[in-house]
This record gives sequence, structure tokens and C-alpha cells, in this order.
Amino acid sequence: MKLVLPLFVMFLSFSGKAQTEIAIYTNYGTINLALYDTIVPNTVSNFVNLVNLEFYDGVIFHRVIDDFMIQGGDGTPVPPAIIDEFNVSLSNIAGTISMANSGPNTGTCQFFINLVNNTYLDFNKAPLSSKHPVFGTTINGFNIVEDIGAVQTDGNDAPLVAVVMDSVRVVSQVLAATDKDAVNNNRRLVKII
Repeated sequence: MKLVLPLFVMFLSFSGKAQTEIAIYTNYGTINLALYDTIVPNTVSNFVNLVNLEFYDGVIFHRVIDDFMIQGGDGTPVPPAIIDEFNVSLSNIAGTISMANSGPNTGTCQFFINLVNNTYLDFNKAPLSSKHPVFGTTINGFNIVEDIGAVQTDGNDAPLVAVVMDSVRVVSQVLAATDKDAVNNNRRLVKII
């Protein structure tokens, strides 16, 4: 019992620094994403909350542009907009997932995965009119993203054959020991035992 309480307290101290892994199960295969919880916590929290509500289940990738990105998440009812969260260490490079929006602070539920480096979509790069917050990266299944990017589309960039997110789920949360204070607190807890 003495060991259980300190371990539970240690888990709570790290839970705010968790690295979340998400699986997007599509009719083309599975895409695994690692989200940047510690860098853009509000954006990740918004996405994870929608995943936990099964908001994305059955939703399609409605906009696909080869050599650019695949966009999905246009579900209903549309949740409230969130404030853009940017960090200089994050960039819209191939494999990253970003919030889709129609202007500053208008992101809700739609997201896209970059097929190529689209750094001009970063907040600190010209043009200044189109900025999209990065909140994670593909860790497995980028070939699936590329396969989706290569589907035939109509004049509105909509796939001719639906690309469906059968389900989107939280797979795991990996403890990220990046905060020195949390690590030191962990060490103190271990010493108490």
C-alpha cells in the first residue's frame, strides 16, 4: 500500500506532461499520430476531447490535394472555435497534423495532415494571411496518408470514392519526462519509499 500511493501521486504529477498517441482507422489503413501535449496543450486537448466523444467516427477526409495535404474532421455539430496556439519549434512539414481554419482563432474540429513541407502555413512565415497551428506528427502509417493523397478527386478536391475515418481512438499516453521539476519530484517520491 505504501508503494501504491506514491506511484499514484507520481502519475498525477506526470499526467499533465503526457504525450498522447492517436490512431485514425480508415478504409485505407491506420494512421498513428503523436500529439504535442506539452507544447500546444489547448489544441491537443480540443482534439483529444473530440476523439473521446467519438466525434470523428464515420467522418470523411473531404478535401484531398496531392502534393499538399489531406483534410478531414468536418463533423457535426461543429464545436466552438479555439484560440490558435503556435510554437516556434513546430512547423508544417511533411507528416505533421495541423488545425484547419478560415482565419485567426477559427479552428474547431477540422484538421489536415501535410503530405509535403508546407512551411508557408507557419505563423512566422510569409504570407501572414494563412496560419495553421501544428499539434502532432505521424509516427506510423504515413504511407496511408500518401495513398489517400493520391486518390482521384473532383473539381472541389473531394475524393470520388469516400475516404472514411471508421474510428479515431486514443491509443496511449506516454509519460514525457521533459520537465526537470517533475523528474525531481518523482525522485523525491521514490526516496520516501
